[in-house]
Amino acid sequence: MRRRILALLILTLVACALAPAAASAAAPARSTAAAPPPDVAVPLFIDQNWGVTPRDFTIDPSRAVAIAKTAPKLEAIHRADHPLDIDVYVWVRSHYEIYFFYHGKLIADQIVGPHGQRGPTYTGPLMLGYYARGDYGQIFDNPWVLAGFTAMFLLPLLLLRTRSWFDRLDVAMLLGFGASYALFDTTHLEPGVWAFYPVLIYLMVRMLIRGFRARPLGGRIDCRLPTIVLALGLLALVVARIVITLHPAGVLDVAVASVLGANRIIHGQSIYYYALGNPDTYGPINYLAYVPFELLWPGNWGYLPAARAATITFDLLTLGALILVGMRLRTGRDGRRLGLLLAWLFAACPWSLLAVEKSTNDGLVALIVVLTMLALSKPVRRGVLVGLGAAAKFFPAVLLPLVAVGPGNADSGTVRKVLAGFVIAGGASVALFLPPGGLTEMWNHTIGFQLTRSDIFSIWALHPALSPIKDAVTAFAVILSVFVAFRPRGARTPAQVAALGAAVIIAIQLPALHWFYLYIVWFLPLILIAVLGADAPAGDEPAPLDRSVEVEPGDQAPVLAGAA
Repeated sequence: MRRRILALLILTLVACALAPAAASAAAPARSTAAAPPPDVAVPLFIDQNWGVTPRDFTIDPSRAVAIAKTAPKLEAIHRADHPLDIDVYVWVRSHYEIYFFYHGKLIADQIVGPHGQRGPTYTGPLMLGYYARGDYGQIFDNPWVLAGFTAMFLLPLLLLRTRSWFDRLDVAMLLGFGASYALFDTTHLEPGVWAFYPVLIYLMVRMLIRGFRARPLGGRIDCRLPTIVLALGLLALVVARIVITLHPAGVLDVAVASVLGANRIIHGQSIYYYALGNPDTYGPINYLAYVPFELLWPGNWGYLPAARAATITFDLLTLGALILVGMRLRTGRDGRRLGLLLAWLFAACPWSLLAVEKSTNDGLVALIVVLTMLALSKPVRRGVLVGLGAAAKFFPAVLLPLVAVGPGNADSGTVRKVLAGFVIAGGASVALFLPPGGLTEMWNHTIGFQLTRSDIFSIWALHPALSPIKDAVTAFAVILSVFVAFRPRGARTPAQVAALGAAVIIAIQLPALHWFYLYIVWFLPLILIAVLGADAPAGDEPAPLDRSVEVEPGDQAPVLAGAA
């Protein structure tokens, strides 16, 4: 069995080594310029000269406006509200975006193709939410891809024994975000936004229950899949994820921003600067993590192999760390099987697949979260990891009270070690990359911008009148993040710590002005550990000796003469 696990790890490492090279080779040859773009703004500009036809277009803006006015929705709007002011924006080599204003207020957006094709008319939030106009997922939306990964996610859950239906439901509920995504992806924005809150609330409540109630030690994880099937299934999922990461023609603006920050670090420039698109809203560790990949695969800003290589690497490291978590929670063969099961479920989860397909930096958060679980018995290490997470995407700082206590029964010396690790790692990284304006300038570019940005993907953004409720939910999240440092008392199992961590992360996401499906990977590994690692010992308590003879599912168990 050790040989099989070793073979799996070797194949995974080979895939990790070859994937970035494949990304570089697969990149379009025409995008070979090494110099970065001036910023990460969308390729959109206002056209002031309506008589000049843009490159690759066959109609000029004045003709596009005339076509836009013939749209039925705009004819109805114009009959009710006039005169209308018009701005014409050009998406480079793509289409016209024609905005109509009434008394200074934006009331409609009409799409016109480069050759005069009249596209859809948008009103309401969709005028500004480009990403909410349908078909967001690209290859992710392919029924075969989505159905295949969903089936792989459900398979081990259906074959689990010694686990209650509640356990299976808590993990399967992660698929409940699919209803929201289906609505969002078909331009039903309002119901799509409302639909993800019940799932978040369910998961938060269930994780709080698991975190505050320690489960008694029980039997081993029993999944009716042989170890070799778990290993080969995981390998197949890894290969599929790498192929899907390399497939899209472009990456999300978040990935471009991350690589752009890395490029500026390499060239000795400040990572906080004024630019369209606000590419500098993250902490320095996020940009620093992309530096090795930008050094190895620079340029090619159309395909961006550096971002894809980073995504694949973060993903593979997370899967490897989950295997190690399973081996920490249980010993021997049982630990390896648990680790493979955790990695399988993470790799098969559609939401982690969406994150890698878009090459976002959220995989870095998932990696830091899992590494923190691995370092749970080491106060300084777990403090350093939370500090690095906070210096990457800021929100992991809310985990500090929980991580300071860790497995419970923490004395003042342990807490001081965690705090020291947090301050040194987070503070030093921030200090090294402070802009000329100091903390104030950094705040304005990062957290300050995020707190004041306009958005459409939350009930708080769609309905500003709900702000008092949002404030109450925010207060609850802050109180909860501190409360978990004091309750429950006594020793805590790793599964309890994972459950409380997932609950705190979800609580922080609930009042966010912008929530998105990519953020599920922030708490996904913690939910898997909380549910499947629920019977592991608390603190440093040794696991009970299992004197039973373990056999692969389907094999005949030997009978021991004289066994009681």
